Formats: sequence, C-alpha cells, structure tokens
Amino acid sequence: MNLDADGFIGTLLAIEGISDARAVMNGPNGCRGNPAYFSDRYFPRDNSLNRRSFEEPFFFGQSRIPCTYLDSDDYIHGSTQKLREILPLIAEKGDAFLAVVNSPGASLIGDDLNRLLNEARLDHVCMAFEGAAYSRPLPEGFDEAITAILRWLRLNRLPRMNNRVNLLGFSMVQKYWQGNIAEIRHLCGLMGLTVVSVPGAGSSVSELRESTTASCNIVIFPEYSRQTAEFYESEFGIPAVYSHEGAPVGFDATEAWIRTVAVATGCDPTPALDEIRTRRTHAFHRIARYHHEAGYPKGATFAVRGDSSFALPLTMWLYEYLGMMPVSVDIMAGEDPNAAGCLQGYLAANALSVAFGADPAVAGPDMYFGDDLSGKDLVLSGRCRKSVDIFNRTTGDIHFTERAFLGGAGALWILDLIFDVVKDFP
Repeated sequence: MNLDADGFIGTLLAIEGISDARAVMNGPNGCRGNPAYFSDRYFPRDNSLNRRSFEEPFFFGQSRIPCTYLDSDDYIHGSTQKLREILPLIAEKGDAFLAVVNSPGASLIGDDLNRLLNEARLDHVCMAFEGAAYSRPLPEGFDEAITAILRWLRLNRLPRMNNRVNLLGFSMVQKYWQGNIAEIRHLCGLMGLTVVSVPGAGSSVSELRESTTASCNIVIFPEYSRQTAEFYESEFGIPAVYSHEGAPVGFDATEAWIRTVAVATGCDPTPALDEIRTRRTHAFHRIARYHHEAGYPKGATFAVRGDSSFALPLTMWLYEYLGMMPVSVDIMAGEDPNAAGCLQGYLAANALSVAFGADPAVAGPDMYFGDDLSGKDLVLSGRCRKSVDIFNRTTGDIHFTERAFLGGAGALWILDLIFDVVKDFP
C-alpha cells in the first residue's frame, strides 16, 4: 500500500507555505479535508483560532483551503457558478496572493479558470492551476507549483548582492521544517550571509519578490526545488549551489555543506565550522562515557525511508560515526539522481548493497527513520524497537521547543533520540 501523498497535495502545500497566500480548491469537500487540516496544523496563521471568521460558505469552519464543494450536477453543468460565488468571498480575506487549484475530477470539467478570474477582476492577485501533478510524487508537484508561482509573480529585477542567498527545497511536509530553516539561517549568519527568502516554506510574497537580490540559491533538498533553481538561473542568472554530500545531516555533511557554500559565496566559513566543531566535541565527550558501557549504539541496525538527499547523509553518518548497520535503505519517489546514485554507490562500496530497497518489515531494524504511519506499524507489530518520524504525516507528538534535524543542533537531537533508545537494549 502506498501511503505517500502525491503532487496534487504538493501543489496545495506549496501555495499554503507562502505566509500571506491562500489556496482555493475547485473540487469536492472530501479532497480538501486532509490538506486543509495539515496546513493549519503545521503552518498556522494568526487568525486560525478565530473560527467565527470562517463560518461563511466554502470554508465550513476551517481556516485553510476553502473549496467549491462540487457535486454530481457540477460535473455535468460545470463549476462556473460556484467559482463566481467563492472568489469575491475569498478576496475579502485580504491575502496577498490566491491560487485556484482544480482537483483531479474538476480538471476534467474544462472550466476556463483564467477567464473567470478576469471577469471577477482578480487576475492581478489570483492565478489558476487548471491541472496539477496528479499521481506524481509530492516533491515534483511542490517544485512545479513554486516555479509557476514565481513566474506568475513577475519577480522584480533587482541588483544582486554578494551576501544574500535564498534557501530552496524546504516544505512543511518535512519534520521540524521551521527548526531546520532556523538552524540553516543561523549557520548562514555565522558566515555573514543573509537569507532573503525560503520559497514555499514561510516566506511572504514581498520576500519572494525580493529574492532576486540573492547572489546564489542554496539548494538543501533538490527533490523539491530543482525546477525552481533552474528558473532562477535561466531568468535572473542566479546560480544554484548543491552540496555533493546531500543535506547537512550529521557533523560531516554539515561541514561539507558549509565549505561548499563558502566557496560559492566567497564568505569565511571559519565561525560556522568552529560552532560545528564545538558541538562535535560536546557529542564526543558525552559518547565517550558510554563507549564501554551497555547502551552504546555500535552494531545496532537501522532502516531509512526518506528523500534521497536526506537518506544519503543520514546513512553515511550513522554507519561511520556510530557504527550502526543499515539493513533497509529506501528512497522516496521523485528522488534526486545525484544523491540516489551516491547512496547506491556508497552502500556497494561498503558491501551493504543488500540493504538498498530492502523491506524494513523483513529486515527488522532496531530503529526506523521514515514516515510515522509505517513506523508505528513496524513498532506495534514487533518488527522495530523505535520509529523516528522525518515527515509530518499525522498528528504526531506535541512539541513546545523548536527542534531540527539539520546542522549541529540537528546532529545532537538525532543522537538524543538514538541513545535514549539503545540504553534500554538488552
């Protein structure tokens, strides 16, 4: 059973990830429930608790992703009337950007959304997605949507500044996405770099318009941003920076990422590298106390299922740094070819090829890094000791402190999770 969301959800989350934007779904209410709940939970707006503001038609008491609630008659006669009713109500909310997205069924009706937007005199603030990446991987839908939005916004052509960068590839579907962005902003700040925007992950429309002042785009997760990076380069001459070791997960990959960014921007990496070394030293002193005791993770097995740019550095770090053994490594659809190739090559070079694509339910790992639904199934069925969520999928745990998987802070948090589990191993 495939539990992964598709590119249609990726399109909606890309729009909802812009802080002053709103997605409007042209489709039945059933298609809207999960993404509306998801975006409100993982990126709530200031007014989301005021339910009385969303009692009018099309919102149904939920603050996010209003929809036209199409029924059988609308699939025969068209959705024009409901779109004419919904658009003025949505415009009154005062969002800086709106996007009408056809659900898979609505895309077959053939309504001319652009004409309706023009008639409603909203074509200056609202764009139409008459089709989305239906049944394709979520990252592809996210990437295509962000690219289309940036193109529609007609970004300002401004002078580029050497100390400014954009961060590409973040999405609210990633666990601790806001903490990850904060950690990367912190490392950039130590190198004297200012982050202008993070498209689709918290930035506003005005920040997106200013994103063309960046000297380069730092691509963290290329699965979610390769087309976006190509758009910036072809339209504005802003080059993309990729780290050959994938996302900055673990100490080694983070140091490699810092050096890559420093070379591309000409900045001094020393302050950022010093911080990572401080965190590495702290981890060493803590780990050394367990080296000859029960509860050290060397030899423990793990499984990973995630985006290729995340699975690559995580697998390398757990294997080399802690001596843990990968027994199942699977990458999500829409993978980055470079990261996926490096991961397969790394496993082969260490005689671990059997782990690539292996079923975690058969491998029975001590720890599983992946989506929480699969992880809960493994744990409850006794085929795994501990599941670590790396995606936002269901409600999950409630956290009051900002956490991260990336950078030095993320490395220490991953160590917290691992050592908290293995101390109870027999």
